[in-house]
Amino acid sequence: MADKPEKRSPAVGSPEETARREKRYNVPDACQQYIKLRVKRGDEFVPAILGNFSRNGILFESPVPFSQGEHTACTISISLVLSHEISFDIEVRYCYADQVSHITGASIDTISDEIWFDAFVEVYDLIVLRQGSV
Repeated sequence: MADKPEKRSPAVGSPEETARREKRYNVPDACQQYIKLRVKRGDEFVPAILGNFSRNGILFESPVPFSQGEHTACTISISLVLSHEISFDIEVRYCYADQVSHITGASIDTISDEIWFDAFVEVYDLIVLRQGSV
């Protein structure tokens, strides 16, 4: 999944691409088993696969589509390391069908706990280092 979204991500120089000001962290396939992402759809949360993230945005794959401009909530955690979930709100920038799933790019509106988000980035770096270069 981590490689697929990059093939269809916004073109270099597009408004979405030039708006990126933060480092984007790609999530290699080998690391996805440790990261749990859930996105609110209606009254319940659906599981999603995290493709990449930054402090300002997120790219994920889910079984359900989202509409451009839609605002919703997400939770993220790393299994076996943190028992704390990080909640944040997103605004969907784009969503397209990819075989049997949907690829969604969104901007992050608010993060419930900035310190835990920063801790997530540090733990993410540790997981990637332990996996080696992917």
